[in-house]
Amino acid sequence: MRIGLGYDIHRLATGRKLYLGGIEIDFPLGLLGHSDGDCVIHALCDGLLGAAGLGDIGEHFPDTSVEWKDVRSTVILKKVLEMVQAEGFKIQNVDVTIYAEKPKLAPYKSKIRKNLASLLGLEEGEVNIKAKTLEGLGLIGREEAVASHVALVLEEKSSD
Repeated sequence: MRIGLGYDIHRLATGRKLYLGGIEIDFPLGLLGHSDGDCVIHALCDGLLGAAGLGDIGEHFPDTSVEWKDVRSTVILKKVLEMVQAEGFKIQNVDVTIYAEKPKLAPYKSKIRKNLASLLGLEEGEVNIKAKTLEGLGLIGREEAVASHVALVLEEKSSD
């Protein structure tokens, strides 16, 4: 088994849609990034790449590449999953924590969970979503950014 940890943070900005875990969240601001800025998917990709010993998201999907400009992060996740599977791994479980003062994420947690489970080919019970505030502290607490941590376990696929 391999353990992966991922983290990502993006500033909130006007003129952008807010995507978290591959779903659009109804909010007047979105996350600033080279792609769609989905910090949940980015953290998940980093965790998967790390657990498989494949580096990080910036190595494979650099923010200097025109190919990845404004692309949905779900497209990046699909490529990462192909890389991880090519190394002989499958995902056992995923635990996600999203840090945001606003928007309040309780109404979206179930939808994010279902979407991530579908994207990853997992049962819903193998994906967990938590949402936390930072009690007014720092960039996130001042409602200037959203961040995500992901912990996950990969296991080697059996050869039979």
